[in-house]
Amino acid sequence: MSRVTLEIESSCSNISLMAVAINAIGAYAGLDRDKSNSVELALVEAVTNSIVHGYHGEPNHRVTVTIECDQRHIRFNLMDTGDPMQSDQVERLIRGRGINDAEYPDLSTIKEGGRGLEIIHRTMDQISYKREGRQNHLTLTSNLATD
Repeated sequence: MSRVTLEIESSCSNISLMAVAINAIGAYAGLDRDKSNSVELALVEAVTNSIVHGYHGEPNHRVTVTIECDQRHIRFNLMDTGDPMQSDQVERLIRGRGINDAEYPDLSTIKEGGRGLEIIHRTMDQISYKREGRQNHLTLTSNLATD
């Protein structure tokens, strides 16, 4: 298994550098261009949520993404020490509940800033979240095409 760790300071201006690296690693691991772009977007949403919601936009904190690849999967382990995700948000992220309900029958009507969990949920093949001590651990996995 191959592994690389990326770390940025909790400033939204640092997200684009991480995004470029994630896209390139996804392509290297075997994701096609569209899937690599979708995975990049999902990770951008997750890291943005860590900074905006977990750290409340405060700088001088760390967001770490460890990327693991094998022949079948690419796994992204995001870690931060911000506020934990609320249980209803975890439910939306992992199970998709409440994302496309009667309030938003057309996803294009969801307000700006309200699509991140939907993007992550629809893009990734496996999602898990846990809080251990003071750390949030979000694991996002994408299956690689196998012949």
